[in-house]
Order: sequence, then structure tokens, then C-alpha cells
Amino acid sequence: MRFILQQKFSHITYFIVIYMLITFIVSCTDDNFNTIINQENSYTNTTSTYSPIPGNNGLLIISNITENSATIQWAPATDNSPSETLQYQVVLSRTSTLFSLKEILQSGLLDENNWSSSPVNEYFITSLLYGTQYFVNVCVRDPDGNISIYNPSSFTTIGRIYLFSAGKYNGAMVSNSNSARNEINELVHRALINKYSALPKDNYVAFISIDCTDAIKNFPEHYGVPTNWAIYSSTGNIIAYNWYDLLDGTILAPLKQLGVCDSFWRSGSLQDGSCDTDNTCNSWTSNDNTNNGRSGYHNKKEDWIYSNDRNCNNTLHLLGLCW
Repeated sequence: MRFILQQKFSHITYFIVIYMLITFIVSCTDDNFNTIINQENSYTNTTSTYSPIPGNNGLLIISNITENSATIQWAPATDNSPSETLQYQVVLSRTSTLFSLKEILQSGLLDENNWSSSPVNEYFITSLLYGTQYFVNVCVRDPDGNISIYNPSSFTTIGRIYLFSAGKYNGAMVSNSNSARNEINELVHRALINKYSALPKDNYVAFISIDCTDAIKNFPEHYGVPTNWAIYSSTGNIIAYNWYDLLDGTILAPLKQLGVCDSFWRSGSLQDGSCDTDNTCNSWTSNDNTNNGRSGYHNKKEDWIYSNDRNCNNTLHLLGLCW
């Protein structure tokens, strides 16, 4: 009997040892599994939600604006990721939809293929339309996909001024010297409507001097003619590179060759665009052949604005500007 009890006790001890061993192994296995899970969670949790901070308070600098291009510059962003891992993308629109990241994302302007492959702080935009307003912004993205935006800005590309013939008239183009500018400008406006549908009509003025205060030379301050825009003919030929180039005494080619007019035109001006006060057909109210009006050349590129003083009963071209 005693032997039997000892034997049973021995079996029980064996099972207890086996159970404890299995429990220990399972426990170690569970601990190892939990350690792996915790490590994975810990790695996932290290993915940053910290967005890059645009440099210089997000200020954009726009420079070198031409008819079809512009340069955009910005200060590099900072982030908890290394600066060399940040990517940038310039977004451009003709409407003001770039004031928030939500607007940019909804606009569809962000393109995965357009992110920079390395950090940059400058971008040269090309293929723009002349005389057009654009809105621009810069997005910066870190390796975790967090995106921030700079402050939006806008710019307008350099436009074009057009010089064209508004028809032929004698010296009596207006009824009253006090309303001479308005009446002559209306002749230009009518020509734009009836003959030059493709030219801009927002701004226009007759290219002629009325008196000493209302002369071609003073158009920028009187009528807002842009001084840094090139001057073209209605057929797209460039006449001068800017306003000062137009009035420096020489244009790129004669007006007839450039498609502006085929004969002499009324200028009422001296070589520099100031008024030839003795030759304006009495402020363009007279067609009397005893009075004269200064004309301009159609067939010369030098001193093109100052030709002979011609009788006021002669029929000559009236030129107009629009932009």
C-alpha cells in the first residue's frame, strides 16, 4: 500500500512539473509575442503628425515678371524631419483658390509627379499668358505626408500695348476744343468695336497730342499707359520694347512695314511726344487749309512721330492705343 501511494505521488509530481513547464513555455511565448506587438505599435506611433513650418512666415517673393514667365522664391521650411527630406510644389491658378490647404486639395492642382525630388527654394514658371493675373502658393511635404502651405500671393504678367489706325480724318475731328480728347478717344473706341475685335478694349486713348498739357508724352501719368509693356501692331509685330523706347526717336521698323498704317498720320507732336502747339489744327477743330497739323511718318523709323506740318483739310490716319 505504501508503495502504491508513493508511486501515485510520483505520477502527480511528474504531471505538476510537466504542467508548470508548459505554463512557463506558453508564458514566455506570450510575452515574446506581446513584445513584438508592442514594438510594432511603438513604431507606428513614431509616425509624426507634426507639419512643416514655412520659412519667413510663409512669405513668397515674386520677381523677374515677363509677358510669359515669373520667378517664385521662398525661405525653406523647418520640420522634425531632416530638411533634406522635405519636398516642395508650386501651385498656380487664375482664380483665388489657394488660400487654404483644403482649397488647394479640392482644386486638384497638387500633382504627385510635381513634388520636388530635393529641397528647393525657387521655381521658374513659364508658358504664362501675357497681361494676365495669376495666384500662386507653395506647398511643403515631409516624409510622413504632412503638408503645409505658404501664404498665397498674386502677380500679373506684363501685357501688351497695341498701336493701330482708327481710320482717316481731316483736321476737324471734334466739335469743341474743350471736349477734344473725349471726342477723339471715342473715334478710337468705335474703331476698336467695329474693326479690331481681337484687341483689348478695357483701356484706350487716341495717339495724338491735343495741347501742351494733354500730349502723347504725358500719357502714362494722364491715362495710365504702362511704361514697361511692349508696343505691338494689331498684326502682332513689335514696334518698341517699352514706352520710353517708343519715344526715344526710333522704332524697330516703319509703321507701314509693321502693319499699322499705309500713309501719314496726325500726331500734333514734336520728336519727344510733347505737343507741337502751333500745329494741332486749333486743337483738332479746324479743316481750314490755312491751318496746319503736325503729321507722323508711316515710312520711316527715325523721327517717325515728327513729319511735315500738313494742311488741316488733308485726310490722314488717326492712330489709337489700347491695352
